[in-house]
Amino acid sequence: MVGIMEWKAEKGRRVRVERDWLLGLPCQRATVPVREGMRERTRLRRVARGARELVRRGVRRVLTQAEFPCWEALEEAGLRSVETEAFCQMLAPALALAALRCRDRKPERAAVLLSGPEVSPALFRAAEQLCSQVRDLVVDAGEEGEELAAWLRAEFGAAVRPPDRVEADVTLCFGPSAAEGETVFRLYGPIPDLAGFLPAIRGKTLPSGLDRLPLLALLWEEGRIGQEQLNVLPPNTKLLT
Repeated sequence: MVGIMEWKAEKGRRVRVERDWLLGLPCQRATVPVREGMRERTRLRRVARGARELVRRGVRRVLTQAEFPCWEALEEAGLRSVETEAFCQMLAPALALAALRCRDRKPERAAVLLSGPEVSPALFRAAEQLCSQVRDLVVDAGEEGEELAAWLRAEFGAAVRPPDRVEADVTLCFGPSAAEGETVFRLYGPIPDLAGFLPAIRGKTLPSGLDRLPLLALLWEEGRIGQEQLNVLPPNTKLLT
């Protein structure tokens, strides 16, 4: 079960942990009372108390506000964050097309580079989806990348270019890479870099106060949203949450 750790400006000392629902998902919500001028040690102690109670109730992963400052206390209690890497890599084609729209570049006149240490399932799916939409697709993934490029040419007649012959408009990195481009998405690690672009659910507002990327990753992982329901918004988009 997933948990929510939040703090609320209110009087009192008791940390409340209650069963709740998050967009149809059952969860346990821990609310930590805080007040202005509270000592950091006191706040950490309350967060740790709430974290231990979440673990006691079977929670192993937890959602928090963005840039939550007390992750060390959560991890010491045995809690971890919701991983976002797989979700971000699933979004790779949508991110590339959103970046091109943001720059008024038509896909059929643009080049997209896929980079990774190997051809992972996510990189393969991105190549398969993008090869018929963009002018040039570049796959930089070693020998496996060369094999994938040959397969895309044979299967789809795609214009797949060698990495050193095309300047990419958008680069999608599925692992550590020195690859460059006008817009670079680094879709790996505990905190993927989406270059300021924002995933969102079409026609739906997310609950306020929670880091949106782990929340969306959880909803996708649990089958509550599908790829077709997601949209990618450009940087600096004003959101309600």
